[in-house]
Amino acid sequence: MSYAQLNTDRLTSIGRNALYFEDYVLSIQYFNQVIKAKPYLIDPYYFRAIAKIQLEDYVGAEADLNIVIERNPFIHMAYYARGFAYKRQGKWDEAIADFNQALVHAPDNAIYIINRIEAYDELERYDEALNDIDFLIRRSPKETELHFEKGRIQLINKDTVGAFNTFNHLVSIDKYNPEAWGARALINIIMDHRDDALEDYNQSIKLKTRNPNAYINRGILNYEKHRYRQALADYDKAVELDSTNVGALFNRALLRNEVGDYHTAITDLDRVLSLDPNLSEAIYQRGIINAHLGNNRDAIDDFTAIINKHPNFIPALYARAEMYDRLGNAKKAFIDRDNAYKIKENHDKSGADASEDEIDTSAKVVVDDESIIKGIAQLFASNADSDGAKGGIRGYVQNQAVALNNQPNIVISYYQKSNNDLPIEQYNPELLQQLNEAKVLRAPAYLVCDEIKLSEGMIAYHFASIDDLSSIILGRMNEANLYLARAYDYALVQDFNSAIEDFSKAIYIDGQNALAYFSRANIRYKMLEFRMNNETEENENKQNADTYRFEYEMIMRDYDKVIEIAPDFAFVWYNRANLLAYQKDYQAAISSYTQAISLESDFAEAYFNRALTYLLLNQRDKAISDLSKAGELGIYKAYSILKRLQSNV
Repeated sequence: MSYAQLNTDRLTSIGRNALYFEDYVLSIQYFNQVIKAKPYLIDPYYFRAIAKIQLEDYVGAEADLNIVIERNPFIHMAYYARGFAYKRQGKWDEAIADFNQALVHAPDNAIYIINRIEAYDELERYDEALNDIDFLIRRSPKETELHFEKGRIQLINKDTVGAFNTFNHLVSIDKYNPEAWGARALINIIMDHRDDALEDYNQSIKLKTRNPNAYINRGILNYEKHRYRQALADYDKAVELDSTNVGALFNRALLRNEVGDYHTAITDLDRVLSLDPNLSEAIYQRGIINAHLGNNRDAIDDFTAIINKHPNFIPALYARAEMYDRLGNAKKAFIDRDNAYKIKENHDKSGADASEDEIDTSAKVVVDDESIIKGIAQLFASNADSDGAKGGIRGYVQNQAVALNNQPNIVISYYQKSNNDLPIEQYNPELLQQLNEAKVLRAPAYLVCDEIKLSEGMIAYHFASIDDLSSIILGRMNEANLYLARAYDYALVQDFNSAIEDFSKAIYIDGQNALAYFSRANIRYKMLEFRMNNETEENENKQNADTYRFEYEMIMRDYDKVIEIAPDFAFVWYNRANLLAYQKDYQAAISSYTQAISLESDFAEAYFNRALTYLLLNQRDKAISDLSKAGELGIYKAYSILKRLQSNV
């Protein structure tokens, strides 16, 4: 019988496994088979839509969800998912309608409300957005992000007093949040309360904000008070925090020019224009400095660029005329002055200002109104870079770049992720070497932590391999290696039940096969993780709790059997520690991580996970030491967590 000839319930279950473990292409193939066999079912269309959303196929997801809702109009998650797909297509009205419908069935669902707020925001329906935010604040009055969002929308809605009151309240409930002080400071600037703004920025910076805009804006306030040294120090710090920040570089260039530091001012302006070649203010300012330094031709180039963009900007015409005079080109100088005179005369006659194309070369207060709602309104995974949240007036939350999640289990796979940027030596313990040297499997095996997602070609290969091995096994049913090889194929296509059956058969034939026990435990771990994270509240009962305890015990028995057979296999100690941590047995988890590290001294994942376990036990110094080692060994996100820990001394 071909592997594909399975019952649809099992195919759906395997597809959901694949979906949970982010094998989206594979999951769609399973759901396709179910839909082909039983097109009247609802679940495969719904789950296929979720997979399509993860792959950013929002049109395809919308089509699948239309079928789901047509057949059962009472599934609130289907309305939410379709609303999310509409949102990603810019269909904001349709998205709101679906979020409304989802909230009919689940009126307190914060994720649905947050997504509706984003849609209201996009359509400039600010009063409705604020009503939703107020509802969420009543439920979670200390959720600072909601207060940031409320103040931001009030400001956009031109309710400056309301925004000030919101951020003033935020400071009172979260006085150690540097971005709360920075947000109130910005409102104080807008209200022209400059001294109050300066005090707020001082407090934000005292609390170690990492927001370069706080330093830029304080620099401007210091400049206004003629504290040039302090202003320059603030701009320097902003550039240190973000070397590509145009506002910091431009403002620093203006100040350097004013204090006579012309050459470094030009260096800053060159950098600004490499980042934003069309910034007229920077081009004009560079022209003025070039003229002062006697770089006449460079100044002409800059003024010409301005005149081409702003032909009625009189100061640039007069400035270029002066440069032509210096070069002895009286004819071109006359033309520029004559044009400037005619433009001014026309404006005088019409009563208009002297120039239609004013260029503001004053220092700029930085306002960033990116919405925090857009950063948190995600039930689905995002393919965008999510290493940091944007913040502006809500606070730049750079230090929440990564979640405090353990590195996953080490497993055996045919595939390993390549890392061209960091040539870290792959784990290759003796057990794995013996497996590969014995030619048991159809390709070399690796120990991996981050499993790759299979392409369609890979998936087809492993389905074919399963069918091929099944035919061979019919005539050679006592060869453990054949079951082991097929089990790894089943595991890769997320058919966990079949994989466990084959690992068990391999163990029955060869009771000392440590890697079979190891792999069976890993698959059981995945199945348990899936079930626990997809269990509905209605089904959370004592019977399930007993089942989970039994499954924990089964996994632990397999890991302990591996330790009995191969006590020097560091990776079983690591996976065992992950299981113990999952059970909140933190001291035992630390003991197992420590044993893994003693056997594999460069075990980056073990250092990282032990660090997070130390944090749960409030052993901060030990956590910092382990994070440092994990980062050194290649787990870069350790540095982000380390930075957060050390900035909150």
